[in-house]
Amino acid sequence: MKFLKFTLYIFLPLLVLNSCRDYVEVEPVGNNRILKYTSDYRGLANNYSTMGSFGGVHLLASADVEFPTTYQNSVSTIWSNSYTWQETIYNPSQGDADWNGLYLCIYYSNVIIDGVMSSQGGTDAEKKEIYAEAFVHRAFAYLQLVNVYGPQFDPASDNSAKAVPLLIKPDLFSSLDRSTVGQIYDQILSDLQSALVSDIQDTPSFNVLPSKRAVYALLARTYLYMGNYQLSLDNAQKALAMQNGLIDLKTFATANSYPVLIQNPEIIFSKSILNTYSGAPLSTELLNSFETNDLRYNYYTIAGTSFSPAYTGRGFGIGRYSPTTGMNIGVSVPEMYLISAECYARLGDTQKAVDNLNILRAKRYKAGTTYQLSAATSKEALNLALVERQKELIGRGFRWFDQRRLNLDPAFQKTYTRIFKTVTYTLAPNSDGYVFPINQNYIDLNPELGK
Repeated sequence: MKFLKFTLYIFLPLLVLNSCRDYVEVEPVGNNRILKYTSDYRGLANNYSTMGSFGGVHLLASADVEFPTTYQNSVSTIWSNSYTWQETIYNPSQGDADWNGLYLCIYYSNVIIDGVMSSQGGTDAEKKEIYAEAFVHRAFAYLQLVNVYGPQFDPASDNSAKAVPLLIKPDLFSSLDRSTVGQIYDQILSDLQSALVSDIQDTPSFNVLPSKRAVYALLARTYLYMGNYQLSLDNAQKALAMQNGLIDLKTFATANSYPVLIQNPEIIFSKSILNTYSGAPLSTELLNSFETNDLRYNYYTIAGTSFSPAYTGRGFGIGRYSPTTGMNIGVSVPEMYLISAECYARLGDTQKAVDNLNILRAKRYKAGTTYQLSAATSKEALNLALVERQKELIGRGFRWFDQRRLNLDPAFQKTYTRIFKTVTYTLAPNSDGYVFPINQNYIDLNPELGK
């Protein structure tokens, strides 16, 4: 509990950095602080630095990343420990920025859910809109947390393994007992349904704000991670019915033509990981999977000399075009096509699986070149969909989540090995290395986290 209090007392004064008012009027009530006006809650909900930008250390553990030999002496201990799947990531003097950021987002969401409907100075419609948005932010944060710090959801088990604390009230003094994987997923689904029941808006002013299409898209992602392919497909199709525009890379004059997050027509709901992770060197295997005419190689990757420290190879490109371009980990139109393709394949509809892949690929290849895929079987279509996922969702941490869920299928299980400073490290299917450890500092302050 001490860790929770420490984190929130640091950030609580920053509750509404983006409020349309000059400051936030708060009234002390015991150990809590109460926001007063609806505009205060809107400012809190619009604080993108807290609600929309998180860490991403799991990217370093994924098969997307490969540290060149000369690069290995330049990385921090956090990076090297994550890269080699260590039982301890942080030393006693360090905090876990990913954990802190996600739980701060959850705390802000809880504050909104608990208080906005009784706030002053706003219409019922304004209050309800903010209320609905908070459920989506909380669901997104828990989906990240459970897939970084908890075991993989298994549709064939009771999912009773411990994951992370489930905090749904804005209390500064809360038990940090860990809930199970199943309980966390139940809460994610409940939150997303609550947003729908609360009539969340269809078309927000900016893609950083939650929307009905974002709820459907997050349900599609959640059900995919749960192995419920029919419900994942159903929700992906609902999201695409509301937003299906794709960027045509052939129309760009240069890589710098790539739109910033807030203007990107492909993004349904913008969330990003810290830009520092864009410097992670991409694996040779991943880079070699791009065909010669695939424009994504030039637009999604960039020479390693663009980063500091520099390296031979390539890193994630999009975040380098502009400080506001960002590395989107929120839901997007391409992801919905990829989810649809995978689910159609798993459900036995080979042609629809391939069709969804080709819709996406038509916007990713050089003019006048062949981009169409074909498959004779649903198994072949599934393999094509998974490869396409790796290329389209490159360098953002999705690969780590895919590795975790694919481990449940013997046909996709794989043992990964890495050599770091002459030592060989191995990640076996379903090993403990697929679950990031909770920072020992936090367990020392809150022993229940270690149980």
